[in-house]
Amino acid sequence: MCADNGAASSTCAHAPHTTKAPHVESEIRRDFGYPAKYHGGSFPWLLSAERQRTPMEDLETSALLHAKDIRQNAGIGDGAVSAAVGVLPLAARRTLAHSLNMRVARAALGAAAMDSVCDGAAAVLPRVASLLSRASRCDVDAPEELSHVFTGPLLAHYMRDLDRLRRDHVRLDLKVHSVSNPHLQHLRTHTGPEAAFAALNGAAQVSSLRAGLTRQKYRYTSVLGATHAAPCKTSSSWSAAMVAAIGGQAQVRVRVDVELMVHMRYRLIDKHNGVDKTIVDDDATRNLVLTLESTAVDAAEDQPQFEWRVADIDYLLSSERRIESEFVEAKLAEV
Repeated sequence: MCADNGAASSTCAHAPHTTKAPHVESEIRRDFGYPAKYHGGSFPWLLSAERQRTPMEDLETSALLHAKDIRQNAGIGDGAVSAAVGVLPLAARRTLAHSLNMRVARAALGAAAMDSVCDGAAAVLPRVASLLSRASRCDVDAPEELSHVFTGPLLAHYMRDLDRLRRDHVRLDLKVHSVSNPHLQHLRTHTGPEAAFAALNGAAQVSSLRAGLTRQKYRYTSVLGATHAAPCKTSSSWSAAMVAAIGGQAQVRVRVDVELMVHMRYRLIDKHNGVDKTIVDDDATRNLVLTLESTAVDAAEDQPQFEWRVADIDYLLSSERRIESEFVEAKLAEV
């Protein structure tokens, strides 16, 4: 999926994670004869004039083991690690997080995979735009092809959104004119059984991933953006899991946020009465964030195999999880 098609530079430099307004070089044209829902975005594609969505809390920017969580769930060693991390300045935590997760990712996937991931993100974006447009035109092969490009949760979300457009007789048209300046914005790693992280993508969308909190049958410990999952009845620790992962002796899944400078055109086209009429036309150059996720890799295997899939676009799913998490925590605070 991530082969270089020449659309991107070879640079994969790390950039600090920030939430900012997209770079914009155009004006959005709208037909105001149509219902207001289309002008707010009836399809969840970020418009060039909109601010970037706010994702779930950056795991490397806060001390995730709260005192209560340490006492109730986390091991003494993990609690000490998190407490030490929590007193460090933000810049130091970000540097440590990037260094730790990059070591884990390189041990699991290989240096070549991590060095080329930014080019891979740039290469796959035009295909994503084409497949979504084809799916909107009822191309019977597009959903199947998208299933090999998107993770399950992202595919399900976009299929629901496309179905809604179809019921309203509206077609989506996405075209990518150019992609440049890809760079690594954020990096996270997951260690532990693949089933544990599949549970996180399931029902309830996990209100929080704070260290030590228990979901399903697993205990999750997150420090510096590295999350370790272990069955609740085991004594597996985060520290031991990191040592094993860096040594290439653990099952690992990697998530990367790649920021791209993209010139693309987003249109919603009404198809009533057999005549196409553009409702929204956003032809712009802006920043776009593509989240890629690797399949789980068992680094202990002689020749581990994996593939990248698109797990999020402009923090669509991550921002929804954040909103849900804040709502759940607010309700719990009232109890």
